[in-house]
Parts: sequence; structure tokens; C-alpha cells
Amino acid sequence: MVAEFLGGGTKLRLVDGLTGNVIMKSLLQDGVKPDFIVVGGPTASGKSSLALELAVAISGEIVCCDSVQIYRGFDLGSAKPSKKERQTVPHHLFDEFAWNENCDAAVYAAKAKAAITLIRSKGRMPILVGGTGLYLRALLGQQWDDDIPSDERLRAQLDEREKADLFAQLTAIDPRRAAQLHVNDRFRVRRALEINLLTGAPVREPKTSNDQNRSHIMIYLNPPKEWLHLRINLRTQAMLDEGLVDEVKGLLKAGVSADCKPMRSIGYKEVASMLDGRLAEEELEGVISLATRQYAKRQTNLYNKVVCDAILPHTHNLPKIIEWVQGLI
Repeated sequence: MVAEFLGGGTKLRLVDGLTGNVIMKSLLQDGVKPDFIVVGGPTASGKSSLALELAVAISGEIVCCDSVQIYRGFDLGSAKPSKKERQTVPHHLFDEFAWNENCDAAVYAAKAKAAITLIRSKGRMPILVGGTGLYLRALLGQQWDDDIPSDERLRAQLDEREKADLFAQLTAIDPRRAAQLHVNDRFRVRRALEINLLTGAPVREPKTSNDQNRSHIMIYLNPPKEWLHLRINLRTQAMLDEGLVDEVKGLLKAGVSADCKPMRSIGYKEVASMLDGRLAEEELEGVISLATRQYAKRQTNLYNKVVCDAILPHTHNLPKIIEWVQGLI
């Protein structure tokens, strides 16, 4: 297996050693054309590159479905598309929010629907790309907590407790949801506890959408684990080489809170921990890579439950993929 860097940045690809069946079968009803396309999959699987190539080929525009890329200033650690890439085709919802603004699943879904409507009004095809499953579920009407209230006072009380304590309580009262999360994922652990305590019931599985009303194409990139892990390791190294530590320093110096939602994401929280002495510099790259691999596994588990029109172990045969999509739109 060979690592090939494109332009010396985080834009890299691995060549050779990828095999597997490419599955492409539209689940749209006969005669129905898609309103939008979704390109999903675990982090570092090549979603952004595929979406960009597809957008160029079919007159598409890209809509962010990533819970970190929507925040301004959080660029390297989120593998945000470069300025050059964003000039190639229009991109929407990237840099949409300041660090202290909230974007939960409902807010995202409303923004994404507005972007899809705008793009469709121009006669172009919206292409959603990203790995934030909760955002995607909300957009597709599969949100698990769309009718559950929140409680800011309860949330503040939970914030005063140690993350291990929160995770232990969640494991005791909702083991299924706890098994889907990592003890360090304080934001989602807190939200799951909040739902349990407010409703007296575990977090529900998302409602299944009705395929008869399906109006999108779902493309799932699912590369082999070994290939994905190597790519994650290489991308982590590239992010650090490009200046992730300096990016975090700049954000903190500008007044961004180390406890804000995007700063708690993988890469940023580890660098912040190193800067305040809780993590040794020589451990930084390995810790980020490990956390990213664990996150990719959780994403893969989620996408394995999603009904997909295309499942791709690689994008070697890109012209065939583009031809298939063109035949559907």
C-alpha cells in the first residue's frame, strides 16, 4: 500500500491494495429523481474528494454535514475543504457559526433544508457531505429527540460533574446508548443523560423513514479498516505538520473557550490538553490518531444501519460512479 500526498497538505490518498464490490442500486421509486445526494462514511474515507468530483461533473453544490466544519476558524483539525476547493464549486454551511453559537440537530436540519431549496432553485444538485450522523438523521426526519425538551438548568448541573461520573450513570440507566458513546464524549453523554432524566426513558432509536417518500441518493464510502486506519494516521500527521497546534493557540488567544462545543472535538481537545500541560507533546499525534480511529468505528457502526443506494469500498472507478449518478438525475 502506498501513501500519496497531493500538494503536501492534508489532501492525501492511498493507492493500491483496495479491493471490494461496488454496490450501486437506486432505492428511489420508478420515475422519481433525487432532490439531493448524500455522501457519507467514516472520517478520512474520502467523502470530500468524492463529493467535489461529483459536484464538478453534475453541476452540483456542496452542503456541509459536519458538526465541526460549520464553525469558523476550526479548519485544519476538521479537514475543512481548502479555499481553492471551495472556489471550484459553491459550498454551503461551512463557517456558518461562531464558536459560541449553538447548532443542534434541529438547527442544522433547518439550515440544510434552506440550502437545498436555494440550490435546487438554481437548477443545480445539492450534495451533502460529512460524517455527523445526528445531523443527517434530523434532515431525513429520523431524529431521535425531535420532540424531547431540553433543560438548561439540568444541563448546567450535569456540567458540574466529572465526565466519568456522567458516563457511569448513563451506563447504569441506558446501557444501549452508553455503548454507542465514548466516556470522553462529554457533550453527547450529557445530552443522553438529559433525555433520560427529563423523560424517565432511554434515548430512542431514530424513526425509520418511509422509502416510498425517499427523495435522495445515499452514497456510503466504506473502505477496509486497515486502509482507513493508515489514512487516519497519515492525515493526523499532516494536520500537525500544517500547523494544527498554532491554529488552536490562535483560537484560544482570540478568546475561544476551551470548553466550547467545537473545541471539544477530536484534535482540538487533545491539542488544548497539551497546551495546558495535561498531555505530553510526544503523545499528541498518537492520542489524536487513536481517538479518530475510535470515532471512525462508531461512524461505521452508524452507517451500517443506514439504508444506502451505493456502498463503495473505494472510489477507483470514479467515472462509473459519476455515470450511475448522472443516469438518476
